This record gives sequence, C-alpha cells and structure tokens, in this order.
Amino acid sequence: MKLKGWPLPLSKGKALANLNRLILVGRLITDPEVRNTAGGVLMAKFKLEVAPAQGLSLTQPMQRESDFFDVIAWDRLADNCGQRLTKGTLVLVEGRTQIRSFEDQTGQRRWVTEVVAREVLLLSGNAQKPSAAPVRQGTADQELIDDLPF
Repeated sequence: MKLKGWPLPLSKGKALANLNRLILVGRLITDPEVRNTAGGVLMAKFKLEVAPAQGLSLTQPMQRESDFFDVIAWDRLADNCGQRLTKGTLVLVEGRTQIRSFEDQTGQRRWVTEVVAREVLLLSGNAQKPSAAPVRQGTADQELIDDLPF
C-alpha cells in the first residue's frame, strides 16, 4: 500500500519537523462506541490491539506483549465505523496522536493519549456486518501539506 503524498520530498537543509502521522494495523478489541458529543458531532471510539512484529531479530525472537490504542473517529468516518466494524475486525488506521488532559471527579488532572483517525481500512471481513466497501474519510493531501512548517 502506498499512501498519497509519500515519500515527502525534502529540500536540501530542511528537516521534517512537526509531523504527527501514524499508521497502525491491528484488531478491534471492543465494538465501536458511537455517540453524539454535547455539540452534536458524531464520534466513534474503539480500542485497537497491535501485536508486536515477529522475526525482526535473527538471534532472538521478540517477547513483547501487544500494544493497545484508543482510536477516535469523527463525523462520517465515525458513522461508517459504527456500521461496519465489530470486535475482532482487522483494520488499518491512519491518523495522528492527540494528548489531552481533563479533571476527574476528584479534581485530579488526568492525561489521555489517543489516535485520531483520518482513515480506517478494513483488512478482514466480518460475517456479522458487510465489508465490501472500505471505511474511509477522505482527507485532502493539501490539508496534510498545510500542516508542514516548510
């Protein structure tokens, strides 16, 4: 799979700074929770398990446990995730990391790290829900390029 706009051309002497983009492949360990925010925006939230890569070391196999990510999708992508994804579905998530803070009920400041999805692609079908079309939210390449500092 080749992502649009990659690899990014780099000018001589310019570093790639302030780029927040990641790609994860894993299985949902929860069904998506779809709801409207207080402002009326549709949001879907699910947890993704990403298994460690195997066979990267010739001398010793990797012994890491899986990583777990909270994924957030918005608007039409949230609706599509709610309709087509279920626990156990294998997906590719392309998006960015987001760190936010809030005060809990006891008044303590809490920090949360989440993945905000730009695109979600089904990699495995699910017998319970149709998976003929990819779950996508188009993001213009210009929108990504505008985020770059050069």
